[in-house]
Amino acid sequence: MPYQTGRNIEVAYKLETNYGELPGASGAKVFRPNSGGITLSKEPIRSNENRRDGMTTRGRHGSRTVSGNYAADISLGSYDDLIEAVLRGTFEPELTITEATAGLTSITTTGNTIVAAAGSWITAGLRVGDVFRLEDHATAANNNRNLRITGLTASTITVPDDLTINAVADTGFTIVRPKKVIQGMVPRSFAIEEREIDIDGSEIFTGNRVGQLQIQLQPNGMVILTFSFVGQDGQVMTGASSPYFTTPSETVSEGMTAVEAIIRLGDQDVLDISSLDLTLNLNAAGVPVVGSNVTPDVFTNLMNIDGTITALKGDVARVEQFIEEEVLSLHLLFTENEGEPKDFCSFYLGNFTLASATKSELGSDGARTQSFGLLVGKDQRGGAHDPTMIKFQTSAA
Repeated sequence: MPYQTGRNIEVAYKLETNYGELPGASGAKVFRPNSGGITLSKEPIRSNENRRDGMTTRGRHGSRTVSGNYAADISLGSYDDLIEAVLRGTFEPELTITEATAGLTSITTTGNTIVAAAGSWITAGLRVGDVFRLEDHATAANNNRNLRITGLTASTITVPDDLTINAVADTGFTIVRPKKVIQGMVPRSFAIEEREIDIDGSEIFTGNRVGQLQIQLQPNGMVILTFSFVGQDGQVMTGASSPYFTTPSETVSEGMTAVEAIIRLGDQDVLDISSLDLTLNLNAAGVPVVGSNVTPDVFTNLMNIDGTITALKGDVARVEQFIEEEVLSLHLLFTENEGEPKDFCSFYLGNFTLASATKSELGSDGARTQSFGLLVGKDQRGGAHDPTMIKFQTSAA
C-alpha cells in the first residue's frame, strides 16, 4: 500500500458561483505553495450524563469548520484573484491616457514632474501611489519605465524617479496605468482541492473565504504571501472522482525577491530596512447554528492592518515621526529580473502613523535596529487619493 508523501500534492482552487457549492470542474487554478494546508475540523459535543459507574458516555460531532493557510512566493499574476478577494474589491482595468483624455493637450517634463498644459490628471483617473508608464514621449529615455506617483495635482504628476527634462510641449504622448484594486465590499468564496497524488485521493473544501493575508520581506529571501482561509465544509474524493478539478492552469512567472524591492517610506526611498511584516486581517469566522452542522456563511468583518518595520538606526528621524504622530505612506514595489519595463506587483498604504518605536538592546553585536508598529486607516483625503487603507497594482494581464 502506498503512503502519501509531503510533496506530491497539488493544490487547486476556483471561485464559487454560489457560496458553499462546488463550481464546475474546469477553469480552476493551481496554487504554488511553499508550505501550509487546510483542514476540516469538528467541534466535539461531550455528554453531560452523570453515570453511576464513573464512566463517560461517548460524545458526538458538532459544527464543522475549515481553516488553514498557504504560503507562497509572490509572482506575476499568480494570486491576483485571492488578493482581490481579501481586499473585497474589483480590479480596475488597465487605464490608457492620451493628449485627448480629460482635456489634456500636451505635456512637458522636469527632473521629476510631468506637467500638463491643460486638463486634469485626476479627472483622467490617476491617483497617488499608482505606478504608470509613459509611452510615445518625444524623449525616449522617459518611455517604458515603472514610474511611481508621489504627488498629484490636476496639472502635475510628481515622481521620485529621475526624468529627462523636456520643456517642449509634446502633443503625442500616452500614459498607461496597469490594473489595480482598492478595498470594497464584494464577498468572494473559493473551493479548494488538495489532491494527494500518491494515494489517488483528494480532500476538497467549499465555502472558503480569504480571512487574512500576510506580506513578509526578509534579507536574501523571496517576498512571501501567506493566505489564511476560513471555510464551511469539506469532503473526500477517491478513485475516478479524484481529482475533482480537471487540468487546472498554472502560472510560470518567477518569484520576486526582497533584495530587488523598491521601498518608499514617507518621502524617501529607503535601503536600511532589515525586515517588514504586514498583516491584513478580515477577522473571518463562521457562526454555529441550531439544526445544521455547517455555518450558513463565513462572515468577514472590519479589516485591520497590522505591521512591523525593522530598520537600521541611522538617525532619530523616525523616532521624531513617532513622537509627532506624523502621517506617512508606504509603497512596496516588487519587480521581475528583466529589462524595462519590468513586470511588477505593488502594494501601497497611504495613511498610517507609527504605533510604537522599540530599539534593539544595548551591547548587542552589529548595528542597532529599531522596530516600528503601524496604525493604518482609510485614506479619506479624496481627490488625488484613493479611498482605501491599501491598494494592490500589477502589470499582469
